[in-house]
Amino acid sequence: MLPTKKPLAYSIIVGSIVLGIIVVLAFQPWGPGLGPSFSPARIALAYVDAFLTLFLPGVIVAMLFVKDERFKMPLIRAGKAKKTVFSTYILTAAAVVAAVYAVGGILTGINIDIPALITGFTATYFGPAVSLIAWFVGFFVRWTIGGAPWLRTALLVPTLAMVDAGTWALASYIYWRIARVSSKYSVVKIALGIIAMLAIHLYGWTSVYAWALNPAPAAIAYIAFAFSTWYPTSVVFIILGALVGEAMYRKAKI
Repeated sequence: MLPTKKPLAYSIIVGSIVLGIIVVLAFQPWGPGLGPSFSPARIALAYVDAFLTLFLPGVIVAMLFVKDERFKMPLIRAGKAKKTVFSTYILTAAAVVAAVYAVGGILTGINIDIPALITGFTATYFGPAVSLIAWFVGFFVRWTIGGAPWLRTALLVPTLAMVDAGTWALASYIYWRIARVSSKYSVVKIALGIIAMLAIHLYGWTSVYAWALNPAPAAIAYIAFAFSTWYPTSVVFIILGALVGEAMYRKAKI
């Protein structure tokens, strides 16, 4: 059972992230030693990187979130449901947003990151527990219906599911810690929370999909491609979705 005591939980999160970074640095994916892009060795490293630096920390913060009485999920009916990560409320919300996310992924084939709109919204409206489950399950559905045409091999589906789930659980938790610990509305805190989410999102996809899976020349080329195509739309949609989620949360009965 994973810890829900904050000092221990935070220690495990930091330790897991540091260990993941050490493993990646030890294998030096920027060099030729692991073979060409998307080689079996690189895919294995991507799994380790995604699990240690994103997914495991994401699972822990989701558990911390549901136990923290300072965080109130929207709708009064959710009051008694916010006890476990797998409450009916959380699973239902995750199923709904995962379906929207999966269908929206079809447009990524033309380099428009529509799923970022729903991930940003879910992060600020529902929180990390819904984000964790929705994007882990949602990525499998998204890939199955053709919403991830850029994915080179099916072997990476679980990896990218862990990346999305962990990234947005962490991003959402940090947002709520910045913007929601105090009930007092603060534009500055909301802005800082969104900036933090963007930073975590940037780390997530560059760390795993760019650097772990490619030698340096290919990684740099992919990042340059991303910044000139889909990534700007991702930033815009994350901000828009987050602001809509924040506005709806403030209007909801908590």
